[in-house]
Formats: sequence, C-alpha cells, structure tokens
Amino acid sequence: MKAMKKVLVSALAAALVVTAAAPAGAATSPVTAPKAVNGKATVKGVTVKTSKKGTATVTAVKSKKATVKVAATIKVKGVTYKVTAIGANAFKNCKKVKKISVGKNVKTIGKNAFKGCKKLKTITLANKKVTIKKGAFAGLNTKKITVKAKMSKKALKKFKKALKKAGFKGKVK
Repeated sequence: MKAMKKVLVSALAAALVVTAAAPAGAATSPVTAPKAVNGKATVKGVTVKTSKKGTATVTAVKSKKATVKVAATIKVKGVTYKVTAIGANAFKNCKKVKKISVGKNVKTIGKNAFKGCKKLKTITLANKKVTIKKGAFAGLNTKKITVKAKMSKKALKKFKKALKKAGFKGKVK
C-alpha cells in the first residue's frame, strides 16, 4: 500500500513539473465559436439562406414524406440559426406533403410558399404572430386545408383576416 502511494505521489509531482515547464505557446488556446455568416446551406433536404444576424430563411424543401417539420432552429457548420421565415416558393411542388408543422421562431410565410402542395391538409403554427404574404396558397384548394394556431381570440380574429387576404378559405383552429 505504501509503495502504491509513493508511485501516485511521484506521478502527480512529475505531472506538475511537466505542466509548469511547458512553454507559453504550448498552452491551450481558447476555442472561438463559429460566427454566423451570410450564405446558403442544405440540411436534411431543407435549403436555408443564413444571415450574420443569426437568422435563417427556408428557401426550398425537397421532401417525399407526408409530414414535414420546419424546426425553430437549424445548425449549419456549427452555428445555430433561428429559422424566422419560410421564403417564397419554399414548398413549391412538394406533391406528397400532407402536414406541415412550423417552428416557434417563424414569423413570416412568403408568397407562393405552398404552391403545388396538392395533398396539403394541415398546417400547424407554433408562433402566435405569423405574417402570411398574399398568394402563399396559390393554386391550392384551401377549403380542404386546416390551419392550427394557438392564439388568443383577439389575435386569432386578426390572423383569420390576414389569411383571407392571402387567399385562404379553409378552417382555422
């Protein structure tokens, strides 16, 4: 037991000496986090346009699945961006999509965003304040589509009015 203690003490002493003797340049440098940049990237079939502000806009979705989720954030090259918008023509011709779930950071849905999504039945919005541009549902029979939004009665009334301006004629819950 005494021999084991001596070995441990000498190992610790050697480690201290080696650490103290290391040159200044050999010290570990601080790791800098990657910075947000303006650019374009594709992650899991979703193409986004990123900004230096740390936000991202979904510009294109290539999905053959029936359910698509637009996340609240997206990680590109080690940087996490808030997804704040669905751009114009983002879901254009996603013919198999039936349900779209939109993350809590999305505040804007662009013109023709859902154009060509012939099987679309449900859109679920997590944000309480979403602006939908005119023509977002172009070419769709919106009477068969339901938009689910968790909002106060006052906000829901205003939202329904905005949806109507955007050409939506379906149910809003």
